[in-house]
Amino acid sequence: MQEQLRRSQASYLDAHVLAVFERACNLVTRDGNVIALVLPQVGNGPLNIVVDGPAGLFAGVDAGTWARLEGERLRVGQLTIDLRRAAVWESRPDWDTLRTRQAVILSRLPLLSALCLRYAPPGSLLALLPDDVPGAPSSPNRCGSRCASLDEPSRAIFSAAREAAEAIREGWRGDLERLQEGAGRLAGLGGGLTPAGDDFLAGAMLWAWLTHPTPALFCYALAEVAIPRTTILSAAFLRAASRGECSALWHALLAALSEGAETKIAAAVRQVLAHGATSGADALAGFISDFGSLGDFQSLTGSGGDATEMAAKIKVAAAPVRAPRPSARRK
Repeated sequence: MQEQLRRSQASYLDAHVLAVFERACNLVTRDGNVIALVLPQVGNGPLNIVVDGPAGLFAGVDAGTWARLEGERLRVGQLTIDLRRAAVWESRPDWDTLRTRQAVILSRLPLLSALCLRYAPPGSLLALLPDDVPGAPSSPNRCGSRCASLDEPSRAIFSAAREAAEAIREGWRGDLERLQEGAGRLAGLGGGLTPAGDDFLAGAMLWAWLTHPTPALFCYALAEVAIPRTTILSAAFLRAASRGECSALWHALLAALSEGAETKIAAAVRQVLAHGATSGADALAGFISDFGSLGDFQSLTGSGGDATEMAAKIKVAAAPVRAPRPSARRK
């Protein structure tokens, strides 16, 4: 994992159970970092410890239960996670190599956009994409004039997201004040454990790691504003995205885009879209929202200072530690 597993390796962990689901048990540390114990069906991710165990493994764990590390075993209530033979997975794609394939990836964006719109779940922020995407079908899930059919809360979310995306677009071109204004509007926007606005920001950060000349600065500028305004779990995902980390599903999509194989792209898109009710779709909306690329960048400026000053203000996370895939058993 990242900083939380660094602490585990130092035989220290101060955490409790944040929430329990059928295939996941989320722990939160004293300083707000999240460790997600997940079953293999969930797969690898920047917060995840993938636990080889049966369905219902987390059924006996209650929110608020304390977690502690005993040697190389993580104990959560009556559940014991054995870390001794953990395999490792790198949550950060090889961005340097992907950036050398940028021209190929950019050439696949029309296909990516069309696939996203074809399979978009109802109510996702993919509805914000323009109507003239080549190859995109007419869909009742799209926005535009069809937003009139949405209820008032949904229209308000779409309107706020559209304005925020435009602010981030201006921020990409060098306006730091507008960049952080957009992040503030998107942070916590929508419902759920990871609100739609946060998922959109995470996708935008991955796009920045692919195409922005100073992705760390751009992403940390977004994260600095967004993290204090959202849920604990969503804040953890935003921290990960700001470091260029993403799930195995996104690794597969980025690899497919860099190879340019249409069948692989289509399969990878559908896998990302299947994540959550709209979380995957909302992240894809941020990824393909045409903020710009290397040629559109100017030095970040604004009332908050220049890029050098901003970098000094934002806490830069340490290099990520590889995430284990341990086994689990009950006491």
